[in-house]
Amino acid sequence: MKAKRTYKDSLFRDIFNNKHRLQRIYEALTGKHVSLSDITITTLRGTFFEDIKNDISFMAGNQHIILMEHQSTLSENMPLRMLWYIAKLYRQRVDPDAPYKKTRIALPAPHFYMLYNGKDDAPAKWTMRLSDAFEENGNTLELVVTVFNINYAKNSELLQKCHDLKCYSIFVDQVRKEVAIGKTLRQAIVKAVKYCKEHDILADYFAKKEQEEVFDMVSFKWDWNRAMEVRAEEAAAKASAEAADAKTTEFVLNMLREHEPYEKISRLASTSMENVKKIAHTNNLAYN
Repeated sequence: MKAKRTYKDSLFRDIFNNKHRLQRIYEALTGKHVSLSDITITTLRGTFFEDIKNDISFMAGNQHIILMEHQSTLSENMPLRMLWYIAKLYRQRVDPDAPYKKTRIALPAPHFYMLYNGKDDAPAKWTMRLSDAFEENGNTLELVVTVFNINYAKNSELLQKCHDLKCYSIFVDQVRKEVAIGKTLRQAIVKAVKYCKEHDILADYFAKKEQEEVFDMVSFKWDWNRAMEVRAEEAAAKASAEAADAKTTEFVLNMLREHEPYEKISRLASTSMENVKKIAHTNNLAYN
């Protein structure tokens, strides 16, 4: 089976990488006000291979740290992923020596949310718990993720509280409707963007984006198997090049020990005069 990770949610990250929208989401989720100056975006930006990254995380003053994941497929392992995210965010925030101090370290309280807009049937709201994954019952560690179904058809309470999320859900819903009647994804996105602009739905956002850019964010698929193949090919090419360099170096060294002219060594070894001289000097075999 070919494993692919779809980066359709990159559009979500791009839209909500904005303090004004995060302010409104925070107030809808918590019922509390936060000023723009108190919002600090802390989203993890890893690499595809060596690090983890999340969709959206931000600080609300020094009291709360909000982590949100946007998902179009359901995964029961979201609490575990959230555990990794918050651990990294705390490590970024706290001095490495601080845990060894006697005085308790003040930490912002984490709140974990998953925003689901997939096609599988799901309730309007539910919770996922890390403890559900434990093979043995216990209460030594818990992490609770609150999940909201933000599909527009669900007309959820959260969408009514947060206009920005409602607008995003309308856009996704419009794309799906156009695809359902036979439009290609590209055509569906063009129609959905036009609809949103005409109905003042994230119009400020879409006015700044080219339709091709929106299409790329919605449709890009990360082929993990191919990524691994490419990396293996790169590693093999690097190893081959290093082996060839080692062979050339050994050949040059043998000829240098025989005091052959540099020009002859360069020609027979198929390497530059500069490289021959560099090898000679590095190995204390230089001569005129």
